[in-house]
Amino acid sequence: MAVRSFVALELSEDVRGELTNLLNRLRQTNAAVKWVEPENLHLTLKFLGEVPEEQIEVIVGALRVVAQATEPFSFTVKGVGGFPDLRRPRVLWVGVEPTPPLMRLQQFVERTMEQLGFAPEERAYHPHITLGRVKAMTGMERVLAVLSEHSGFNFGSVPAKHLTLFRSDLSREGPTYTPIALLPFSEATSI
Repeated sequence: MAVRSFVALELSEDVRGELTNLLNRLRQTNAAVKWVEPENLHLTLKFLGEVPEEQIEVIVGALRVVAQATEPFSFTVKGVGGFPDLRRPRVLWVGVEPTPPLMRLQQFVERTMEQLGFAPEERAYHPHITLGRVKAMTGMERVLAVLSEHSGFNFGSVPAKHLTLFRSDLSREGPTYTPIALLPFSEATSI
């Protein structure tokens, strides 16, 4: 059995609440977009894809080393955008400021996973939280109007205290993300 999985940072309840409010407004546009469910919002560091079940333990062990070498830090969720751009977006997102601790952590995860045989990402890492995937341009002008109101909006700061390895189960209703392992950063005080 293969497990579709990815490495991510989870969001704080405050920031998730702000993004949920934005998603609720975006849903009202009735645009042809598959919106992300609020509980599925996260900051991906590395998408692993289909992983043989027996390899999960090795991945968790490697990520534990990464986490223990990382001190807790915060990241700021700010601004909105689209890939490849907002004129003809395929993916709509909110931005994450690429601070040195975040970018170092992502590089560390990338290199560690590469050592385990995962292909390195070809594009430069652009930290973001996916809001939705565009199916057609129908209703896009209403979506862009809502997004433009949030172009420089600061959704808040997220304290990063652990890495999470998620499994992703796909269904017709959409994906379900389940944490496989939470790996605390060094000296992270537990709540």
